[in-house]
Amino acid sequence: MKSAALKGIGFVLMSIAFAGQSHAANWVKLSENGTSKLLIDKQSILEKDQLTRAWVKVEYKKAQINSESADKTYNLSKLLWYFDCPAQKSATTQVFQYMNAETVFSAGIDVKAAEFIEPVPETDLDRAMRYVCTRAQPKKQQETKLASKPLESKPSETKAQTAKTQENSPAEAEKKSEPAAAEAKPAESKKVEAKPEEVKAAPEKAAATKPTKGNTHAAHWTYEGKEGPENWGKLQPEFAACETGQNQSPVDIDATIDAPLKTLKGIQKVPAKEIVNNGHTIQANFKEGNMLLLDDTPFQMKQVHFHTPSENTIKGKPFPLEAHFVHADKKGNFAVIAVVYKEGKANAGLEKLWSQMPKEKGAPVPLNTKVTAQELMPENRDYYRFSGSLTTPPCTEGVRWLVLKTPMTVSKAQIAAFEEVLHHHNNRPVQPLNGRVVLE
Repeated sequence: MKSAALKGIGFVLMSIAFAGQSHAANWVKLSENGTSKLLIDKQSILEKDQLTRAWVKVEYKKAQINSESADKTYNLSKLLWYFDCPAQKSATTQVFQYMNAETVFSAGIDVKAAEFIEPVPETDLDRAMRYVCTRAQPKKQQETKLASKPLESKPSETKAQTAKTQENSPAEAEKKSEPAAAEAKPAESKKVEAKPEEVKAAPEKAAATKPTKGNTHAAHWTYEGKEGPENWGKLQPEFAACETGQNQSPVDIDATIDAPLKTLKGIQKVPAKEIVNNGHTIQANFKEGNMLLLDDTPFQMKQVHFHTPSENTIKGKPFPLEAHFVHADKKGNFAVIAVVYKEGKANAGLEKLWSQMPKEKGAPVPLNTKVTAQELMPENRDYYRFSGSLTTPPCTEGVRWLVLKTPMTVSKAQIAAFEEVLHHHNNRPVQPLNGRVVLE
């Protein structure tokens, strides 16, 4: 983990992190896909000073490259994440990386200097926050109830004492958790001097400058400049796949292989519930109920967002707009239906969304008009298929991509309206296929 704040605060050594009392970890799996598995230690969840913290670990199925040193690889990360549940923001304060049970890297930052940011939906950080905050809320309500009882009833005091003991050992969840061999070798941790451009680890965003108090709108990754696509993989360890991944998206669809692809089947009648400007794109979130059946697996439609110009290209040709309908199954695997738009007649479905498109970055706005996914897609559902990744950090691979062949139309005015709100293009450049095949 990198952070500009590390230089001023000091490096957190593993010998400190593993000091003090500990408890037996209780790891539960939150999600798993083709590249990694996310687990959280239920025993480590602790509330203090309006924050909730928890230890998590990510087990990788392929070795990852450390962003600070290309000769270091790891297949397991353990992180101490803090969550501001009311604000729905989070920060990473400690990171430990292992390769086959041997420590290869560790770093940390004081939580008071950490910058809390809003997780990207459906990332590991977002899943962990939803799990932790859902559990923390009933617990907080229980503590409030206990605190209102007469003084002779002291369960809350006992609970507070336990919490205090645990807080004195901020990484007690690590000491007895796997891999034990790695945790027995704190001396192997090497102190790394922070550089001004260093950033804190967080699975979906990164900051290139030292955070200042109250600076919650600083750019963490962008589409241009030092934090642009060519540097995403260097911003922090969790973004490494953006640089080292071999199955990245988007791609140029040129040479294809004929294959007996099944007709896309699903439900697309449930309308979108809200629209949001998150600073990177305009996104509409859907109510529960829209499904895609793919590879005999049901995928739930989560949201649709837009890119201008298009990210995927066909025979080298870009389009002025592209929509990504993001789906996820119960295990956290992603499937994306992509629709490209060519300039022509105004699109009626887009017009409904654009009429409520937020001009500034902020919270989601409820939609007052009914917009369904099928209004934003062509009737002809023939498609290209390939294996790829998310097109934004952390560039997670193992995503099933379905690019519809038939473009829809969008008017010049609608394109201009989108660009005026976003103020910049938001397309990642096409990535090499690296031997992948595109089926049609």
